[in-house]
Amino acid sequence: MLRICLKKRIYTYSSIRDRINQERAERLKNLPTTTQEKIRNFGIIAHIDAGKTTTTERMLFYAGAIPFPGEVHDGTTTMDFMPQERQRGITIRSAAISFNWANHQYNLIDTPGHIDFTAEVERSLRVLDGAIAIFDGVSGVQTQSETVWLQANKFNIPKIAFVNKMDRQGASLEYTIQSMKDRLNIKPFIMQIPVGEIDYFNSVIDLLSFQEIIWLDKYGSEVQFRDIDKSHPYYNKAIKARDDLLSIVSEYDETIAELYLEDSKELLNQQLLLQSIKQIINTNYNQCCPIYFGSALKNRGVQPILDAVHQLLPGPSERPLIFDINNPNNKRKLDKSEKLTAYVYKVLQDQDLGLLGFTRIYSGEMIQKQNYFNSTKDELIKIGNLYRVRANRYVPINSVQAGDIIAIQSKYAVAGSTIIGSNDDKFVLQQLQLPQCVFFANLEYESAKDKLKLDQALQQLQLEDESLKITVADETLITIGGQGELHLEIVVQRLKEDFGLNTKLKKLQVEYKESISEEGVLEIKYQDLLKGRPLWFKLKLKLQPSEQQENEVIFDFDRENDFDILYKQFKETQLRQVATQKNETSVKYIKNPCKNIEVETIIDDHGEEKAYHISSLQFPMFYHLEKSILASLNRGFLKSYQMQGIKATLLDGAFSVKRTTDLAIGRAVQKLMSEIHPLLKPIILEPIMDLEISCPNSLQQKIINDLISHRRGKIIEIKQDQNRAGSKNSNRVIITATIPSQETIGYSTAIRSISQGEAFFSMIFKKYEYVGGQKQNELISEVF
Repeated sequence: MLRICLKKRIYTYSSIRDRINQERAERLKNLPTTTQEKIRNFGIIAHIDAGKTTTTERMLFYAGAIPFPGEVHDGTTTMDFMPQERQRGITIRSAAISFNWANHQYNLIDTPGHIDFTAEVERSLRVLDGAIAIFDGVSGVQTQSETVWLQANKFNIPKIAFVNKMDRQGASLEYTIQSMKDRLNIKPFIMQIPVGEIDYFNSVIDLLSFQEIIWLDKYGSEVQFRDIDKSHPYYNKAIKARDDLLSIVSEYDETIAELYLEDSKELLNQQLLLQSIKQIINTNYNQCCPIYFGSALKNRGVQPILDAVHQLLPGPSERPLIFDINNPNNKRKLDKSEKLTAYVYKVLQDQDLGLLGFTRIYSGEMIQKQNYFNSTKDELIKIGNLYRVRANRYVPINSVQAGDIIAIQSKYAVAGSTIIGSNDDKFVLQQLQLPQCVFFANLEYESAKDKLKLDQALQQLQLEDESLKITVADETLITIGGQGELHLEIVVQRLKEDFGLNTKLKKLQVEYKESISEEGVLEIKYQDLLKGRPLWFKLKLKLQPSEQQENEVIFDFDRENDFDILYKQFKETQLRQVATQKNETSVKYIKNPCKNIEVETIIDDHGEEKAYHISSLQFPMFYHLEKSILASLNRGFLKSYQMQGIKATLLDGAFSVKRTTDLAIGRAVQKLMSEIHPLLKPIILEPIMDLEISCPNSLQQKIINDLISHRRGKIIEIKQDQNRAGSKNSNRVIITATIPSQETIGYSTAIRSISQGEAFFSMIFKKYEYVGGQKQNELISEVF
């Protein structure tokens, strides 16, 4: 019945040009404050070189936000405005822009695709409601594609997929979809099928409207819609694809399932199907994803993606309510009348406007030039102007309401801060956990007179990028840590070009860690005299390896049933005080419920003193003991690297009311740690990377030999690189391996030399792993 109802119609839709002209005129005005139903906050995520920035440029062009689309290879793009981005042809820093499309306000964030800048992706996804994931139609799902997809899943973000570069030799719908199923574990909702290949790709068939969308001119501004009938060469393929789509949708929607079984005419209702798919991907954001096809460089397929943003991705009001991390039952609605809650997800130093905080408004309203409260830092924050962001340009606005993303002007802006009304009850949003540094290097500078300027420059760079770690060991030694070689190279380049400082990196190193391989138990008694006052404390501790990355302290001695509950409450009050950086005098005193049990008598020149079982030690000292144990694990036994994966179990102990002080406890822990390490067989851990290499068959063995013989690599899998090299019968392979991070230093140059530029690779941090006996001995004896 559905097929009978599909009638032939052909018409030209050229009003996109009119829309561009109209929207372009609107750019001369401030974007009006938009209702939350008309706002879409979304990001562009993908593997490097998949076409994120090119796609974004076309979106801005069709929306009238820019007069002409820029090109990455020409260094003329709107969103990659940093000199370092234009020189290298990659996105380094996420860029935001607001524009209008189809009577909706779009707040778009273009994110980096290189693994070294994954923290930029993380902070952007934190404030978004949806994402467009772009895939290379030739390469399918690549390593970083998988990474950013999982990052979006972590934030419960619904996604639309855009398979780009369908005009390239070797592009394959079937291969790309299969790679999505295999690597992303999703059910793809194929919304279109591409028509034609390579230079003949200029249209797609929309499976909901059952129309062919044909781009007629070079810039994709003039579009023709043509209904599909039996005379169309793709008719049977389109019928099957539409049937497959309806079948998958019916698995998640009972209403659609009933209509599908009845072969009902109602399935011709595009709005019904769009609403159903929207509901499905919002509920099953990690299982289902609509798929669209196109070629951004050739201006094909971008407008349907723009429409899909407001048709399928959720608006701010359709997302879960925000809550206070200290009281999850305390929630706030996305409403102008609600109390203000805003989150600063990144900061940027603008040459003209000063420090800007890129901010998502979750509830209430923010007004320019008002005082607000930073509830994360527990301090007053004065905000100057508010700005609508357009890449590296900023348009002042008077106020902003819930659901929007803007930039605030304030010298007090700090990334990760929650901003609330100056007189509101405390409300703190969840903070980001950014990836840890893997690579580090000492930074050389020309002369002592540059030191002050260098310190200020590094402070600014770290303010803009919290994933950058700066360590000053002494007056002359500065160490910078980051996510990879490129990350640190960009820092040096920015120091030169943005701040006029000539610096260079010394030998690049990776961030090693330490752990233990054996369990050890030790009991010590600390007894000393300080300024005539006797100190005494007894402690029995067990240290053992743990599967958890974070170190932990647990108690395993006899105690009252409610000890653990009350101690947990006590620790929560202490952690709140640390977070707010002030003492809460109104906090109720929490007493240890255990009674004193005498275990021995201390008799010495200073008199006689009773010693009690550790169970009755008061909570402030217990807390100091726990912190002392954890602090002692910050520096390892072999090379003083930070330790991880250790469980410390407090088995027994004793204290004196008069002789046991915080100092006695701290020194007792130090003494125990200095004596226990031979029992533990400490080990050094190194960061391991997942590596994926695409290379010609003829170079396969050469590259594998280099990985195994010279780089301590381990081969995981070798498979044919199907449809990636311009042939259905590919002559390339994909090598999947793991490799220590230390061995990746300079690998891009090495593999280019080995393959004469015919191999390319991508990698991502996997885990920390024991380095092995001989390598550990080398590291212990090595002087950095």
